[in-house]
Formats: sequence, C-alpha cells, structure tokens
Amino acid sequence: MSSIDPISMATQLATYEIQPFQQRFQSQADKYQSQISAYGKIETALRTFRTAVEDMNGLNDSVVKNGATFSQEGNLSANVNASALAGEYQVFVEQVATSHQIGVDLGAGTTADSAIPATGSMVISMDGNTLTLDLATVDTDNDGTTTLQELAAAINNDENNPGVNASLVRANGETHFMLSGKETGVANTVSVSVTGTGDANFENAFANSTDISTPKDAVIWLGAEGTGLKLTNSSNTFEGVIDGVDLTVSKAQTSGDQPIGITVGSDKEATKEQLNKMVDAYNALMSEIDKYTKVGSKDEKRGALAGDGTIRSLENQISSIFRQSYNGQSLYSVGVSIDRNGKLAIDNEKFEAAQATDPAALNEMFNGTDQLFDSLEATVKPYLSFSDGLFTNRKDSLQQNISRIDDKMANLERKYQMSYDRYLAQFTQMNQLMTQMNQTSGLFAI
Repeated sequence: MSSIDPISMATQLATYEIQPFQQRFQSQADKYQSQISAYGKIETALRTFRTAVEDMNGLNDSVVKNGATFSQEGNLSANVNASALAGEYQVFVEQVATSHQIGVDLGAGTTADSAIPATGSMVISMDGNTLTLDLATVDTDNDGTTTLQELAAAINNDENNPGVNASLVRANGETHFMLSGKETGVANTVSVSVTGTGDANFENAFANSTDISTPKDAVIWLGAEGTGLKLTNSSNTFEGVIDGVDLTVSKAQTSGDQPIGITVGSDKEATKEQLNKMVDAYNALMSEIDKYTKVGSKDEKRGALAGDGTIRSLENQISSIFRQSYNGQSLYSVGVSIDRNGKLAIDNEKFEAAQATDPAALNEMFNGTDQLFDSLEATVKPYLSFSDGLFTNRKDSLQQNISRIDDKMANLERKYQMSYDRYLAQFTQMNQLMTQMNQTSGLFAI
C-alpha cells in the first residue's frame, strides 16, 4: 500500500468544512463594504449640493447677483450685496487712507545684532492702546546681550502689542529701526518713547524718530469734489455708503477731475454662474443616487443601495421641493424645473425675464424665510450631521455588521485549525499504520 500525505489531506478536509461559511461571510462583508462606499459617494455629492445652496443663502447672499461698473477704472472697487438697489451714482476720490510708519536712526554702524540697553522701558501707543515693554526681558536667548533684532521680535510677539509691526530696514549701508501701524487712518498714529535706560543717545534716537509715512484718512465725495457729500473714513473701505454697496478706494484722483460714475445693477452672468453651480451639484447628486440604487437587469449590475429607503426618501424629498411654489409662484414659471430624466434644468430666457421684471420677487422665492433655499437646507441637515446624521448612523450600522462578520471569520479560522489538527493526527497515525503493514507483509514475500 502506498503512503498518503497527511498535511495535504488535513488541509483539504479542514478547508472543505469551513469553505461554504467562509464564502458566504466574505460575500456579506463585501456587500456591506460596497454599501458603505456608496453611502460615502452620495454623502459627498449631497455636501457639495448643500454648499452650493449655502453660497447663495448667506446673510448678504442671494440667487440674484448684483454688481457695479465704473466709468473709470483704477481708483475704487465695489462689493455689492443682494440688498443693493439698482441706480447710478458719482464718487470723487480725494484721498486714500495710509498707515503711520516711523523710522529711528540709531547711528552709523548699527546692525541687527547691535547691543541695546537692557534696562528701562519702551512705551508704544496707538489708538488708545499701549504696550509698555520692560527692556530687561528682551534678551530671549539669555546670552547677556540684548540686540536690536531681539527688540523687534519682543514687540511683535507681545500679547499687548497695540497693532504695530517692528522691523529692521537697511538703507545706505545703515540699519534703521521701523515701527509700522497695521491699520490706516489718523486715529492709528503711532507714538514711541524710551526712558530709564541710562543711554541718552538711545533714548534721544526714539524721541527724534521721523515719519516715513504719515497717517491719513480716506476722503471721498458722493458727487462732485467740493459740492457733493464729503465722507471721511480711517479705512479705505466705506461700508454701506450706498445701500448694499461697500466701496474700497485704492488711488486718489487729481483735484478738478470729474467724479467717477458707478452703475449698480444685477449681474446676469454672475447670477447664471452661481445658479449653474447649484444645478450641476443637484444633477451630480441625482446621478450618484441613480447609479447606486438601480435595480439592475440581465445586462446591468444591481446597485449597492437598490431598494434603500433612506436614499429614496432623500431623493423624493429634495425633488419635491423643486416642484412646489414659493412666494406665490411656481419655480417653473421662472425657468426652474425637473425634467423627465429627474435632472434640474434652467430656462435662461425665462429666468432672465423674471430677473429683469421683478428681481425682489425672484429673490424672495429663493432667499425668503422658509422659501426654496431654507427648505433645501432644512431637508438635507438631518442627513449630514457628523455626530448623529442619517448617513453617519447608516454607515456605522454597516460597519458594525462587518465587525460581527470579522468575529465569525475569526471563529471559522479557529474551527479550521482544530479540524486541521484532528485530521493531521488521524492521517499521520494512518500513515504510520500503513507503513507498519507494508513492513510486515514484506517479511512473507518470496
């Protein structure tokens, strides 16, 4: 009798015992993992859609984008929000706001590593805020020498800094100490003094600091120079000087120049661009939902979430919102509709006509309280919470199923090992018996 291979036989039989269970468990785990992946894809698409809606539904945002055009470029710009009224305006830019910069000449041969007094104090003030710096604390590397560079760093890093930036500037081979206000306007004038150092030259250098740039307020005229309404501001941005319009000046005009004409009105292209972002995001979301919920056929694979109630509910809720009326009008009447393929479509001609006829009514439909955008945000919110959202809960539940399958697979592995050990022992014993029988029969051979 020929011998057998105990290891091969034990492996085959032990594998045969667990293989049906192993295949079933792996198939279940793969299914759950596919569902988790599908939920993740749809969740990402839903977040993109929500962002597109939020971008048009903020405090100063609107479905209707307003803009401003200028008769002359280069002097000012405008940020126009949804509340701005269409109109023609004139502005003359007399002066732009500047920040205060002062320079301190500490003498020939001064460098960033030059030593400065390590006693006394420096007081820097701006717009009612004051920093009192103890010069004894400036030597941060504790090498026994306080340097100009350490002084600049100490000022910049102090939590009581009143809003200045200290720097070292080289000019004509010399290093100058400079303080620059971070904010513009006369109110942000910088002052500095040094006392108690015992070094008169050092203290006098700061007392005799020179203006590199004087602080100025921005000045504009609504209307012509000298006859219009004069406005002064510490910043170069005049907020709400025209209702819903922030003006930022960047370059002064020459006295005697004509005022700059500003035309405020709806921006059709910007409106279309941001509306299309929402349309694209909606259609991408629906495409993902269709992809993962398709029932399948002979020629088409069944989707990982086919028949999933959570996803179908989401799809029905969102699509139904676009079929409702808002502010007494249907979205279809202003060019927004769901086509027969379930995709969102915009009739630009209808939408632009509604925008031109009554932009306020159009804005109310989309941005009014509890209107389209509010309804969409309220609908998707329960799905997207990171802590207890429907997507998070569903994915967590599926992950728990996978964990339970992992436990079952581990039990199968233990069962396999026990069966393998048992079969190995049995076939090893059988092999030994067969060897003995072969040896015994050989004794009687002629």
